[in-house]
Amino acid sequence: MKMPDTLERMMFGFIESQTLFVGDKIKLFDYLEEKGPSNCENISRALNLPSSSLERLLIVATCINLLEKRNQNYQLKSEWTPFLSRKSDQYCGEKFSHYWKTSYKIFDHLKTALEENKPQWDKIDKQESSNSALVNVYADFIYLNDTSTREFLETMWASGYRDSVELCEKFTFDNYKNLIDLGGATGSFSIAALHANKDLNAIIMDCVDIKPYAEKKFHEHNMLDRINFHPGDMFKDNLPTGDMYSIGYVLSDWPEQDCLSLIQKIYDSLPSKGLIVILEKFFNEDKTGPYLTAMLNLTMLLEMHGSHRTTSEYMDWLKAVGFTNCQTIYSSGEKHMIIAQKK
Repeated sequence: MKMPDTLERMMFGFIESQTLFVGDKIKLFDYLEEKGPSNCENISRALNLPSSSLERLLIVATCINLLEKRNQNYQLKSEWTPFLSRKSDQYCGEKFSHYWKTSYKIFDHLKTALEENKPQWDKIDKQESSNSALVNVYADFIYLNDTSTREFLETMWASGYRDSVELCEKFTFDNYKNLIDLGGATGSFSIAALHANKDLNAIIMDCVDIKPYAEKKFHEHNMLDRINFHPGDMFKDNLPTGDMYSIGYVLSDWPEQDCLSLIQKIYDSLPSKGLIVILEKFFNEDKTGPYLTAMLNLTMLLEMHGSHRTTSEYMDWLKAVGFTNCQTIYSSGEKHMIIAQKK
């Protein structure tokens, strides 16, 4: 009896992932978008790759519907062009770097992670962390050198900026003046919020290693006079003063007790009517999806110390601390927002 197609696709999913990642890396999709339908020989010359090996990749890319083939010519399927062409403002290839270079390798150790219930960085030729604290995951593994730092930050920016722009169009922050973006990295949310709210200024508080990458983004968006980078540990150090605090893709990294402590710290730092903004990928209420949230929740087991949650779980935390007027705002993408107000 033939294995069901769904199980077969699951079994060979790693080949599909590599075909996507490598196709992007060698700029196959850019070439086809620019030149149009091309045969294997022309593509091999343009990409400086042996035609016999390239053909194997093209066959798989066609089989999984990345490409289509007509009269010996391959072309990128039109529905993928906005996401796989570097010329498009919806290009998503920047998301691939961390997953290809890091997550892909670390998932070799999923069984061990399940047994040990902890990250598996030391299994992928990384130096072993001095302890299990999450701060050491960042310092020892993610921000280890320029390449790994840049690739991780590019992935985070690509995963957050467009959704942040949409969220800031759906909810105005015009009653607030000073945004403190905790763990804000290169500023995907802060920059979107500042573009949408001309009287708003921002401070990003994050690891010192990020500062030059963040300041480059500030410059690119002409925000040097409205946003500053404040190196520090959001858990140990005093928080900069603001009337609005955001925490994006932070709570899903940390154990529950650390999350609750941070939310309490934000509450204590806010003035009356001050705002907290949580930006995350949310589970549906029965935790059967969405797909991306489920995938990244398992990734957290191998890479971090946290997990993804439902909106109800986050709102329960906020209400327990004393926040009111909780509401959820969804983007059309993967990053969504909970806002709540201090009494």
